[in-house]
This record gives sequence, C-alpha cells and structure tokens, in this order.
Amino acid sequence: MANSERDLDEISLSPEEEARIDAAIANARDPYDDEVAVAAEYDSRYDLLIVRLKTGQRLAIPREDLQELAVADPDEVRKVQIEMLGMSLHWEELNVDFRVDGLRRGLYGSERWMKQLNERRQRNATAALERSA
Repeated sequence: MANSERDLDEISLSPEEEARIDAAIANARDPYDDEVAVAAEYDSRYDLLIVRLKTGQRLAIPREDLQELAVADPDEVRKVQIEMLGMSLHWEELNVDFRVDGLRRGLYGSERWMKQLNERRQRNATAALERSA
C-alpha cells in the first residue's frame, strides 16, 4: 500500500466532519438517478417486469398491469430494451415504450387503461374483503 493510502486509512474524523462529508456525497448525486434504469427483465415465474434503477431500487410490476404487455406473448415481453440513457424501456417487436419515471409513479398505460386497472383492483380488493369476512 502506498504511503498516502496508508495515511488516509489512519485519518480520524469527528462525527460532524463525517456528517458534512455524507451530506456532500448525497448532494452530489444526480436527482434523476431514481428515474434511470440500468437493467430490465421479464420474470416469467412470477409474470413480473423487473426494473433495476441506478439508485439500486427495483420496481416489480405485474405484466397484466402494463398496457399492451398484458396481452403480449411472454417471449416478446422478454425482449425489453433500455433506451434514452436509461429513461425509457422499449419493445421493438411490440412497438411499445414506457418511461421509467412514469412506471415509478404507477402510470402503466393510457388514462382509460389506468381507470380500468384501478376499477379491477378495487373489485379484487372488495372480493378479498368479502371472502375474509
């Protein structure tokens, strides 16, 4: 190990200095890192689209919730591509695109699709409550 590296290992910082360094590192992060996909895959075992974001966070979205992908062949869904520097997901054969920021906000299709999806979720929740009563 070089002398300077050994010296850095021996530096003792006060809690205040450590906190300032941590705050500086947090401020240096790109505020859009949570909207950038670094990996995307379709997990056929659970029928989920899995998107790993630059922050390390993962989104797991049921295929049935995603407009156009809900009725697509799973082999086509597997062919997801990351585009626009990680800001978008694209399926060439299906001519389908989703923005990562929209997926994070729960936007899985058109306004009409989202209304139908929410109605279906409400029906499923009501049915589950009735079964448990």
